[in-house]
Amino acid sequence: MLRLREVPDYLRIPPETGLTAWQTSRIETMKKPIRNIGIIAHIDAGKTTVSERFLYYSGKEYRMGEVHDGSAHMDWLVEEQERGITITSAATTFEWGPCVMNLIDTPGHVDFTAEVERSLRVLDGAIGVFCGVAGVQAQSETVWRQANHYKVPRIAFINKLDRVGADFYRVLDHVSDGLSCQLLALNIPVGTESEFRAVIDLVTMRQFSFDEESLGADVIESDIEPEMEETAELYRSELLEMVSDHDEGVMEKVIEGEPVPDELLRAAIRSGTIARRWVPVLAGSALGNKGIQPLLDAVVHYLPAPADLGPISARKPSNGDPISVTCSEDEPFSALLFKVQIDPHGELIYMRVYSGSLEKGKTAMNPRTGKRERINSMHRMHANSRENLDRTVAGDIVAVTGPRFSGTGDTLCDAKQQVLLEEPIFPETVISMAVEPRSSNDRDKLQEVLSRIEREDPTFRMEINKDTGQFVMSGMGELHLEVIRNRLERDFKVDANIGKPRVAYRQTVACEGSATVSIERQMGGKDHFGEATVTLAPLAEDAEELAELEWIGGPPAIAAEWVQAVEDMIRSCLSGGGDLGFPFIRVQARVQLPPIMLETTEAGLTVAAREAFQGAHKKAGDLLLEPLMSFQVTTPEEYFGSIHQDLVRRRAQIEKVDLVQELRKIAGKVPLAEVFGYTTSLRSLSQGRASISLEPIGFSTAPDNVAERFRF
Repeated sequence: MLRLREVPDYLRIPPETGLTAWQTSRIETMKKPIRNIGIIAHIDAGKTTVSERFLYYSGKEYRMGEVHDGSAHMDWLVEEQERGITITSAATTFEWGPCVMNLIDTPGHVDFTAEVERSLRVLDGAIGVFCGVAGVQAQSETVWRQANHYKVPRIAFINKLDRVGADFYRVLDHVSDGLSCQLLALNIPVGTESEFRAVIDLVTMRQFSFDEESLGADVIESDIEPEMEETAELYRSELLEMVSDHDEGVMEKVIEGEPVPDELLRAAIRSGTIARRWVPVLAGSALGNKGIQPLLDAVVHYLPAPADLGPISARKPSNGDPISVTCSEDEPFSALLFKVQIDPHGELIYMRVYSGSLEKGKTAMNPRTGKRERINSMHRMHANSRENLDRTVAGDIVAVTGPRFSGTGDTLCDAKQQVLLEEPIFPETVISMAVEPRSSNDRDKLQEVLSRIEREDPTFRMEINKDTGQFVMSGMGELHLEVIRNRLERDFKVDANIGKPRVAYRQTVACEGSATVSIERQMGGKDHFGEATVTLAPLAEDAEELAELEWIGGPPAIAAEWVQAVEDMIRSCLSGGGDLGFPFIRVQARVQLPPIMLETTEAGLTVAAREAFQGAHKKAGDLLLEPLMSFQVTTPEEYFGSIHQDLVRRRAQIEKVDLVQELRKIAGKVPLAEVFGYTTSLRSLSQGRASISLEPIGFSTAPDNVAERFRF
């Protein structure tokens, strides 16, 4: 029987060194290899439960937290504990074997996809968790695409294999086909559903079971059960065949009929995993305390250390030329700020260090703002608790306090060798609601709190309606705004009246239109003159969701502040105007100024630019764009007909219908306006047995009857 460490190394009394146990542990920890990993999955696939087992078996925690009773260490927000879901990504550090693990547990709900996006941007590897019954779900596909975008090597963990209907081999095929990836099974389950009791390691060809009395902490190694030997040999041969295609050392052993040494096989698997040729797969049940230790071992063996991924791409701030940053303590310092967290004592800013080192109390340059930022304190985080640090080095993920002019996506670097690291990209908001203070005394406090939340959450927007004076907050979905509303009342003690959610529409132009306006008028008792030509042209549907501004022939040779004033006026018009009044996207605004006359003034130019924009807009016409959602409904077969009819009535485009384990999966696209509060309707149609997941995928042209409701 193998027993995990009963007492963590960092609590043991060291030899006579003159140092405390904690000091010795810190010195040793900084020498150990690092794994920066995240856990990604669909909501309720078991991410946080896996994280809690990591902490328990590694000795980081002495109590096993559970999501269902609100005791999970990684779900520390009150809102998370009450809802039983992860809302904000939580970071922690623990040790397993020879490695220090920096772990980020990410949300699975699509409304909080920004947390996944910014976490994957700074991670070196990830564990994709899949339900052993449902397999690939809607958000599974989303987080997998995000990981592909950032080229993150992954391990897959098929969870919940002790549930009714669980099938490891079916999910293996489902993941391979659904996510278009090459899977490499490293262990297979022994027993199915309630009889699931062990896993067989295909590298060592040994069986591992997990003692229930010790909550899985005692791992029992044994020979493979006779009835599983044939299956194990089959999957072992598939493993060797796939690996030998890419590794000459393994191929040589296989051809000669010699045993493949474990370390040679592990090295080959590791090489292919880091190169993203395949995704190793392991089996288990986190809630049943089975298969977690082999998963941790797989992280150590197969996911990369920071230096394994080679130099990362960056840009020079001066001219945008590409350069490389090498992950080494000896290189100049560079780090990416990827998360701002509002703290009772101020702000915590999470930072991934890519090169060099930095000490507490020192300064670093923000090349975007051109300002030096002082690092007042450094912390290694464990959810919402912290451990003070004096120094951070390449590969670390830490939280810092001090920076005043930096936020999510900013780079901090050595002032003498400045670089700009790639920042994460976040989707546009799709839903908004009005919020008003209940008394005039609360107005300033409400504005301050909303501004702080906007700085913390890159998918939250706050603006003040010029006509009504109301604050309008926008986010990624109904749950997103509901959580923020609850935080206003509970955490910040702000009394506010909050309206119903509404769709965040956009507009574009139907065709190209151009107008030239010359004005000569008195304003404020002075004569003003100006002339401008503005052309509005639609951009392709696959263009980025924003509006472009371009000077015809380059910016005019006039005072820089006049050029800026004209640009500000055009951008103001693009932020909302015309008959519909919504912000413009997929539009290019081309501006041209004629030769400047002596009587030309700055005010005259800005007024001419505004009126030229309005004239060009009238000629170009406008189209209303509505947010489009990708959806997946999972329902028992008997409710399929009524749910399908209801979706069609809501203008849904049904793209795919699958039958999986007597459950229908309906996938397609639907306008967001048609699925407000749809969860309640779906429950009534299916007696509470169907579920839906929604993900914003962009904007599409709204029908005329919808657009007419918004015209002035």
